Amino acid sequence: MSSTTLYRASGLALLLGALLVIVGLPLSFVFPPDSPLALAMIGVWTGGVVLAQLGSPGIVARQAKQAGWLGFVGYLLVGSGGFLLFSFFAVLDLTVFPYLDVHAPLASVQFFTTNPAVNVYAAVAGSLFGVGGLLLGIATMRARVFPRGAGLLLMLGAVGLAGFVNVFLSAAMLLGLCGLGWMGYALLTAQGTGEAVPQPVVAS
Repeated sequence: MSSTTLYRASGLALLLGALLVIVGLPLSFVFPPDSPLALAMIGVWTGGVVLAQLGSPGIVARQAKQAGWLGFVGYLLVGSGGFLLFSFFAVLDLTVFPYLDVHAPLASVQFFTTNPAVNVYAAVAGSLFGVGGLLLGIATMRARVFPRGAGLLLMLGAVGLAGFVNVFLSAAMLLGLCGLGWMGYALLTAQGTGEAVPQPVVAS
């Protein structure tokens, strides 16, 4: 399989993943929390996160020489922080929160405001994602392999997320996802990034 095919597969996963999260995450708050539509939207953005995680190695591979260690460290932090953040909220949104939001809405709010363990977890995961996005965005802009605007969006989203201000949290995530989706589009439409490696023929 050629590197071009692998880059395009990674790009498709990134682009679809970013689109699913951008669409599904806001819509999951529009419908009643215990409704089938809300749960379906949670499933949509959760699937988008999985696709984005699967496609993100293509970013590192495509600009490995130009981005260097800065891009690799940024990728590791974005991947680990994103996994911790989104898996945590996906499990709660699919199991606990729909029940609490209907039967004990105050308990749902207190889960975040009065639980120090949850606050520390969210702060650590958000910081990993934010710092990683900042490093990866800087490395991407310096490498000039992907559009510089994609790296800038990733940096803006990372800065907003690292600040962890609730008003801007969702907007910061969406900005960062737009940056990742833009990189995915660049991978998907890239030309001449590699040739297929010929396989030896085994004589019968």
